[in-house]
Amino acid sequence: MKKILIVVLVFIGLTVVMTYPLVKGLASSFPGFHSTDEPYGVLWYSWWLKYSSLHGLASYVCPVIAAPFGVVLSQAPQYPLNDFITRLSTVAFGALATYNVAVLFSFVLAGLCTYFLVYHITKDLFASIYSGIIYSFLPYHFVRAWQHPSLAQIQYFPLLLLALFLLKEKRNRASGALLVLSLALSALSSYYYLYFSLIITGVYAMFIVIIEKRNSLHTLKLLLICIVLACILLMPLLYPILKTSFSPHKTTSMVVGGYIRPFEDLFAQSARPLSYLLPASDHPLFGRFTERFVGSLLYGTSFTEHTLYLGLTPLLMAFIAFQQWRRRRRGPTENRSSVYIGFFAFLALIAWLFSQPPWWKIGGLKLYMPSMCMYRLLPMFRAYCRFGVVVMLAIAVLAGIGLAFIRAKYRSSRIRAFIAVVACAGVLFEFWNYPPFKVIDASRVPAAYLWLKKQPGDFIIAEYPLDTESPDELYKFHQTVHEKRIINGTIPNTLAHTFAQSVAQLYRMGVKYVVINRDAYLKTGLTEQKEELGRIPSNPALRLVKSFPGQMCPDKGIRCILEEGVIDIYEVMKAKSMGREKAL
Repeated sequence: MKKILIVVLVFIGLTVVMTYPLVKGLASSFPGFHSTDEPYGVLWYSWWLKYSSLHGLASYVCPVIAAPFGVVLSQAPQYPLNDFITRLSTVAFGALATYNVAVLFSFVLAGLCTYFLVYHITKDLFASIYSGIIYSFLPYHFVRAWQHPSLAQIQYFPLLLLALFLLKEKRNRASGALLVLSLALSALSSYYYLYFSLIITGVYAMFIVIIEKRNSLHTLKLLLICIVLACILLMPLLYPILKTSFSPHKTTSMVVGGYIRPFEDLFAQSARPLSYLLPASDHPLFGRFTERFVGSLLYGTSFTEHTLYLGLTPLLMAFIAFQQWRRRRRGPTENRSSVYIGFFAFLALIAWLFSQPPWWKIGGLKLYMPSMCMYRLLPMFRAYCRFGVVVMLAIAVLAGIGLAFIRAKYRSSRIRAFIAVVACAGVLFEFWNYPPFKVIDASRVPAAYLWLKKQPGDFIIAEYPLDTESPDELYKFHQTVHEKRIINGTIPNTLAHTFAQSVAQLYRMGVKYVVINRDAYLKTGLTEQKEELGRIPSNPALRLVKSFPGQMCPDKGIRCILEEGVIDIYEVMKAKSMGREKAL
């Protein structure tokens, strides 16, 4: 117990350091980087779950965005249990604290679960901690924490693998229950991760058949029973998705809801040769070198999706483990760790193939990859580069086994400890990500939204520039401050979207105030946007109520949500005709 407590404290301490200064502002800031607005949407959704609960509203029909029409949030796949937990936590502790605790725990739990997995294999404390550090503090994990908090929940994959090993070795109810639980938790964090978990389970079943042949039947039966039980447990969650996904009639709502993704996305969001090999572009020393390749065919176009760096020191340790496996296979006996090395090398290869584009073209030959076949079956999945997290887990485990081999060569405990410390320090340096800090301060908000919050009555706000192509998540986040309905957040090709683009409809829609974000207009650099900004003061249907000067962030090292540009608030006038033009 004392040993486990020390390991827990190690991962908590490292999480605090590697995510600094997030721990200083659990209720006032959140993890994020400069070019993403997706965390705003997640925070807004947490606020909406709380708001709907306190006002007796159904959470899946939201009348406060795309007003006065509202939005049906259940078009996209939902996570009912996750929403229930988020609602309770947000009501009790607030959206920011709920968000941050989930992210921070993902780092601690990812390290712990990997530790238990590798310790089960090696019985080496330091090597197990080393693997936990690699997997927990992967650049992939950080970029997901900054943009996709649901995809930051990577801790269930090592738990799944540990359950698979225990099921084969012990064949008891506890190991079966752990396997069912890990599959269920993966589904509750992300449908992608449930998909990956099922592939991992399938790869393990294939490996068992290869090495045990006829003796594998009993293990396969147990695996099948656990998968069936997990599916029964998850059926309320999965049935609506399966029903929609396998419907013979493909509708627009299925596309909008994300059940069908464009086939071309499989190429844009697949791994590239340098994605795994180049340091993360946010590394304070090596990131600038990687930035030269971002956008190229060799690396990929997405800062988030193509950050798949495995680390040079983990790759070296994994190679040492692989070499040991090859040598022992030639020997008269093959020990327990060699079987695990073979499996994780096999898993890394399969996951790497899954992360590739639909096909490789070699001259006139076209070699099809797994994503090509899987898209026909499951068109809701498009970002196959995310399979990289499974590759990373396999490398992390192999690296831990490799370090255990090296440490076993020395009798001196000091030398063994020194080797482990150097290895851990090397990984932490490779995966370091600040300065600048990847934390956004939300404790201070633009004064314009505080003013709107104080205005009495139930009315609607329109924020400009209008979010016509996709919902502006920052506008929705502002709503958590002023708590008024907004016309923004519409979905393209809907009635609400059409009405929102017509200035003539603003008064009829119940809009009282129009919020003009001048800086947002100027930053676009588009001539038509600047012309639209210039026409606003002379529009007879609008009356300027108040202008709020730009506000600077107090600490230059931490980004905040204050707007540096002027924010103007106009009142929509009833008597004036606003014309039929789409632009202000």
